[in-house]
Amino acid sequence: MTADERAGIQPDQPRTTPAGRSLRLTGLLLAALVALSPAAQAIEGTRITPGSGQKARGSVVSEVATLPVVRPEFPVPSDPGQVFYLQRSSNANTVVYAARFTQDGKLDPREPLVAYWRRFNTTGEQLPLKMIEDSFAFGVRSRATSDPDVFRIHIVSYSERPATLRLVEPGRAELLLPVGGRTMRMAYAYADVDESGLMPSVREVLVMGHDADSGKPLVERIEIE
Repeated sequence: MTADERAGIQPDQPRTTPAGRSLRLTGLLLAALVALSPAAQAIEGTRITPGSGQKARGSVVSEVATLPVVRPEFPVPSDPGQVFYLQRSSNANTVVYAARFTQDGKLDPREPLVAYWRRFNTTGEQLPLKMIEDSFAFGVRSRATSDPDVFRIHIVSYSERPATLRLVEPGRAELLLPVGGRTMRMAYAYADVDESGLMPSVREVLVMGHDADSGKPLVERIEIE
């Protein structure tokens, strides 16, 4: 059963976008590859090596009635400054992306967005990304623009697809991503992994959010080959 079937997604007015770009160690995808042995847990999500042949075959953007909850048994983070989070099919451990602010509520120009773990598979504690995870998988990098309230953002392993971090009001920000000719206010993503073989492989990634103009819920399904 696919993640779409579990979530009950019925595409409405699908839009196909080109997505033939190579996913080197794509944060959204590597996040699905959870290390299962105690010895490997120090580099959770990094079992695919650089140069992996997996690629995005294509993506479809659909309007839905409500945002799907793919795994209702997984806890949902609600951290201060949170703009996005990433779940994987392997377990409940979640990567949270949160905006950082200065004392006057502006985006912190030194580090406007941070990524870290919520270890929901155990105690739910917040833990930093390990160096290899920050450098090759889930870490984020920012670039200032001429507007101090707007930063260009990308996940280190998927720099081909930048997003925009924008201050909405003091102490609150949103993360915007172009999808299928629209702009999505991102909420969360879910990576579905196939662990039946010798090496796990990603089947698809769902990116969920709302149309920045209309507010309608959107789901982008990225198929992987």
